[in-house]
Amino acid sequence: MGPIKPNPAKALLRTEIASRIAALSSEEKQRQSKIVYEKLINHPWYKSANRISLYMSTDQEINTAPIIKHIQDRGAAAFVPQYAGGIMRMLKLESGDEKAMPLTRHGIAQHSKEQIREDALQTGGLDLIIAPGVAFSKSGRRLGHGGGYYDKFITNLRKTPETAPKVIAVAFDVQVQDDVPINEQDQLVDDVIFAE
Repeated sequence: MGPIKPNPAKALLRTEIASRIAALSSEEKQRQSKIVYEKLINHPWYKSANRISLYMSTDQEINTAPIIKHIQDRGAAAFVPQYAGGIMRMLKLESGDEKAMPLTRHGIAQHSKEQIREDALQTGGLDLIIAPGVAFSKSGRRLGHGGGYYDKFITNLRKTPETAPKVIAVAFDVQVQDDVPINEQDQLVDDVIFAE
């Protein structure tokens, strides 16, 4: 399989969504993040999941800090991405890790390469993935940031459907579109939670 050719429709939508998110006030982002949080923690898939992967949010995304706290407070395990050598692994977030994490060149907090943490896929898999992305359709199409990390990760897990985790995307209202351009490598999400 050769490199994926850049899709102009995707590039255009990424730019458009980025400017729409940039136009949201921090109060509005906070308001929507709170609504998404409430919807998520009451979602049956979330309530029944004990091993949950999610992402360390930037200020251009739904705030995941309260979700991480909720997962840990209820005694479940939270796993967050570590990108190294072109591969994304999901490593367990131990209490206090967030305070010591270095930022990647994209401004995303992640475990340092030296940090030894449980790798979700080596110790029992995941029950639920809370996925980031740029844009989503209500039907579950997802436009990522272009690295293909989550698509590869989810594709791999879905090879064994009986143990594959559910995938929920969380989004600001401006990220939800009627349609989203995708190609055959792109994995659909099972549900999209947004404030509206």
